[in-house]
Amino acid sequence: MSLPRVTVAGRMVDDPDLRFSPQGKAVARLRLVANDRKKEGDQWVDGDTLWINATVFGKPAENAAESLKKGDLVVVTGRLRTESWESDGQKKSAIVLIADQVAADLTFRVLPHGGAGHAAAAAEIGADQGQDPWATPVGSPEPGF
Repeated sequence: MSLPRVTVAGRMVDDPDLRFSPQGKAVARLRLVANDRKKEGDQWVDGDTLWINATVFGKPAENAAESLKKGDLVVVTGRLRTESWESDGQKKSAIVLIADQVAADLTFRVLPHGGAGHAAAAAEIGADQGQDPWATPVGSPEPGF
């Protein structure tokens, strides 16, 4: 039986914590929070709060560290796993989301910081065609790239 797969939408509690294993593999820890909100009359009321720890590996971990920051809305898809450890002689455990995919949630806004990739990609496309790809006039039927 495989581990349960879930998709979680939440807000980044902290900037991603990027570290590298002794073998050089990137590992990023993402801390998320999600809660239900409902409108009662003219007021918004917060419901239950869920705190989620997610771990992402490899190049996606590096991309998350470069592109995401505290406060961003994200969508994470992965597998739930129970991690166990011992602290002060007591056994402890927590459910962790092992992320297969991490994406910015653009429901409310476009990320202004966008990571290093946005400007570099635009410059590269423009350099390939000898022009600024974003210079296409609004309403033009042709894209700038």
